[in-house]
Amino acid sequence: MLVYICFFYYLRKNYARAGACGLFLLDFMDRGNENKDKKVGYRHTIKYLGIFGGAQGFSMLLNMLRTKITSVLLGVAGQSIIALSNRTIQMFCDLTGLSLAFSAVRRMSDAYSNGDEAVVEHCVKVVRSIAFLTGLLGTLLMLAVTPFISEWIFDASSGYYLAKLLMLSPVVFMMAVSNGELAILRGTRRLNKVAAYSLAVSVISLLVSAPLYIFIGPGGVFPAIFVTAFFQMCVLLYFTIPHYRYRVSPFSLRLVREGLDMVKMGAGYIFASILTSSAMWLICALLSDLGDGESAGLFSAAFVMITLLPGILFAALDSEYYPRLSGVASNGEVRNRMVNEQVEVQLLVQSPLLLAFIVAMPVLVPLFYDAEFVPAIAMAQFAMFGMFMRTMTYPISFLPLVNNDTLIFVILETVYSVMLVTLVVLGFQYYGYVGVGVGMALAHTFDFVAVYVVTRVRYGMSLSADAVRGFLLQFPLFVAVIIVAMMGCDGWCYWVAGGAGVLLSALATFHMFGRMAVLPDSLSRVVNKLINRFKR
Repeated sequence: MLVYICFFYYLRKNYARAGACGLFLLDFMDRGNENKDKKVGYRHTIKYLGIFGGAQGFSMLLNMLRTKITSVLLGVAGQSIIALSNRTIQMFCDLTGLSLAFSAVRRMSDAYSNGDEAVVEHCVKVVRSIAFLTGLLGTLLMLAVTPFISEWIFDASSGYYLAKLLMLSPVVFMMAVSNGELAILRGTRRLNKVAAYSLAVSVISLLVSAPLYIFIGPGGVFPAIFVTAFFQMCVLLYFTIPHYRYRVSPFSLRLVREGLDMVKMGAGYIFASILTSSAMWLICALLSDLGDGESAGLFSAAFVMITLLPGILFAALDSEYYPRLSGVASNGEVRNRMVNEQVEVQLLVQSPLLLAFIVAMPVLVPLFYDAEFVPAIAMAQFAMFGMFMRTMTYPISFLPLVNNDTLIFVILETVYSVMLVTLVVLGFQYYGYVGVGVGMALAHTFDFVAVYVVTRVRYGMSLSADAVRGFLLQFPLFVAVIIVAMMGCDGWCYWVAGGAGVLLSALATFHMFGRMAVLPDSLSRVVNKLINRFKR
């Protein structure tokens, strides 16, 4: 830790003689000027990150407030019940829902771009019919399988929880309808309403959950999930029905065939969603079985903390980046440039924020949860490194999908899911909650290596020089900050060392954004003055 502090101090005072050190990369990044098209691409990417990030950021605050209320009123045991219930519902949604919120967007977007309103309305009817039908199938499947799940997870208390879980089976139907409406909003480019929807759901969830938890206690978990899902569906219908009257024919074989053709393009994504959902459910179930009954709640708390921020910024990729990348899939040069733009921007935006989350985790977990959740801190700090690796993996992972290489995508996702479950469970068995975080970090690191090697060999994908330099600059900062966190330092030493890493990362980000010509001139001048001071 002291070495790291001295290293930072030396850079600040003697940068001119420290050419081999980290800040030297800032000057190295200056080489070459981006062409006009590249600057336009950066601006487009950052614009949609801003649209979704703003709404999602406010949603994050509301979700954290709801989480705090939940942890105080229900404790770790209540958090475990919420995690297991939500994972069970999500698993059935993914098994039967065909991931309509993603898979139907491309066909809907193509129809909308052609300007033929009749075709668009027909696509809307097909999407809604498929959503209605899959929702019914998912509900029936959950009703049939839930008794076995309840017996496995809750054991002696299965009789009590069985009735509660069965009550949640209609939630699968409501979520299927919601996913269909979400696909309509995305496909018809009403992205402002998608952002408004995410904000509205956070408000509704808070207003519904808090009173139920206060007056009913842990028993309020199940009606809270049910009522929230109902209002979520209502909000989406409120946004879509003024544009397209609600009409469905779920038992029409012709429409079902059309719907299946529509979702074939997203078959790989559908399978990946099922794998991911099943893997997360299996992790919660195994940790609950291996631990003390509260392990699933602690894992869920850490998982929320580490995915909250990346989830906000990844939202734009699903909604805007995938359809745009699909349109240039046949042009290798343009396609690779677009992928690299996403990787570079995600690295620059997320790195300082993720580092700040790592440093602030000892404050954030007790603040947003409770003292009972302190064991989740080290788990979340290690796992956050996995999110750093994910910033590069996620934009690249779309390449098999846009090239209709479903088998490759499925194999990569299967390997990742198996690796995640295995490493997390083994980490928990041998090293406790710290081992869970290490397992998640390793799983994401191996996933990046596998995805990059496959896409490089198969599609000629290669990371740009700026992406590599950005990674090489941020990587040692993450390692140093995590080492400082794991050394158990308290007081000013911890905050100075951690703050130094965050500051260096933020300076690099603003400097690169200045070179991309996406910052206002006044802000660029301020950033350059700060960097010049470090060079003296």
